[in-house]
Amino acid sequence: MEKGEAAPRGRLIYLVKPESGRDNFVMAPPLGILYLGGALEKRGYRVRLIHERFTPKNEKKIVEEIIAADPLLVGISTFTGPSLLPSLSLTRIIKKRSSIPVVWGGLHSTMLPEQTLREETIDLAVCGEGEEAIVRLADLFATGTADPQALAGIPGAAFREGGRIRVNPLPPFIRNLDAFPPAWHLIDSERYLSRERSVYTALGSKLSGLKVAPLMTSRGCPGRCGYCYNQFINKRTFRAHSVDFVAEHVGMLKTVHHVTGIVFEDDCFFTDRRRALDILRRLGLPWTSSIRADYLARWGEDFVRELKDLGCAELRIGAESGSQYTLDVMQKDIRREHIFRSAELCQKIGIHILMGFMIGVPGESWTEMKKTFDVIDELEKMNVSVTPGPSFYCPYPGTPLFEEAVKRGFKPPQTIRGWAMPWGSAQPFPRYADRRGLHAGYYRSIAMRGNNGGRPVSAPVRIARRLARWRWRRRFFSLPVDYLIPRYVLSVLRKLGLPGTSAGLGHE
Repeated sequence: MEKGEAAPRGRLIYLVKPESGRDNFVMAPPLGILYLGGALEKRGYRVRLIHERFTPKNEKKIVEEIIAADPLLVGISTFTGPSLLPSLSLTRIIKKRSSIPVVWGGLHSTMLPEQTLREETIDLAVCGEGEEAIVRLADLFATGTADPQALAGIPGAAFREGGRIRVNPLPPFIRNLDAFPPAWHLIDSERYLSRERSVYTALGSKLSGLKVAPLMTSRGCPGRCGYCYNQFINKRTFRAHSVDFVAEHVGMLKTVHHVTGIVFEDDCFFTDRRRALDILRRLGLPWTSSIRADYLARWGEDFVRELKDLGCAELRIGAESGSQYTLDVMQKDIRREHIFRSAELCQKIGIHILMGFMIGVPGESWTEMKKTFDVIDELEKMNVSVTPGPSFYCPYPGTPLFEEAVKRGFKPPQTIRGWAMPWGSAQPFPRYADRRGLHAGYYRSIAMRGNNGGRPVSAPVRIARRLARWRWRRRFFSLPVDYLIPRYVLSVLRKLGLPGTSAGLGHE
């Protein structure tokens, strides 16, 4: 279309974010497609958002709805992990029954566009930020001009041309994020902004009696962590909504959706310390956020006290390792003492703190793994909450540690289905990592479980918990009979469709 020409108004576009079918999966609002929906509406398109746990029953219902609506296109938001399976299934069924164009976007298609388009049922992929690209694609489909010559002019588009896959250079970063407000009206907020909800894990702050909304006020992170997709996706850049935009957006959430608590989902909310504090001073609500351990350690007690005064209910820290060697391999740029100093400050001021760790990075020995286990124990003696796990490192393409993992024997999956790895204790353990750490996260997750909310605990669960605690104390995770037998029994029960078996004994 010529610049300035109006798009055909009122054409319908579906944006879909499929999720795992597990009934114990807690969904957060689909912020990515909320931004895309807002951009499309601004251009004059009608938008329908679908964000569901996909089961065979509701997948059929969703497909019937899409086919009957005959939209201009279907955009599917993808993330590397279990949700790739319903994304792939939905795509194949739509293309089997219709000629509706299906476009994949999000993290996975950005990391692996060529592999994504080797799946013939995916018509196009969008790499990088999609607000501008999705509008330009819609315009091309609306005017019947979505041919390779036209697609070649859209930054971030991946498409087929003459029997080969062509991937355009990534689009420039959006600098004025305020131009793209998320379209909250496209979803039923009551599904997400629930009361009495733990944030992230059962260990997290419940923000009791509050209606909690997630908020993303910026994109990117200046850090150079070798395991993080930000290295590849955002190139260590940081861009942010203005303070006024955030204040107005929170005001809308308060008045329209009656929100009384905020979870900041930014990759690095405190990158611009002054801006973050200006937002918090205008917030007027309890809130939680992630923050780097070295920020807290450097900025000190006065800073932490100000956060408390401004309504901080919880701070989340990706500590990642208790080994300085491993932290250096990760290029985490923090010291072990930063982890403990940040914990001490928050404990002193009265801010709940939640830390996460991982194992299995390339070059990490069993000795270094045990240092992480030791730090977890030390933190818990300080009454610091540590998330279930430690989790396993997953090599993301394009990140510095990915190439090192490949050198050490990691075999990158060659299909979309291969990247649909489960999370938690069922996640594949890196082949190059010391096998003695394979079940560490599972046993700690069982060992740390509480009293089941006051409900009676069965004898098998009590036995499993005692064994797990014994194993964790002795760092002995080999010969995992007490892991394999319950998992086998649960798999049989799930196949039989018995209720209450989807969550299992471990955290998945």
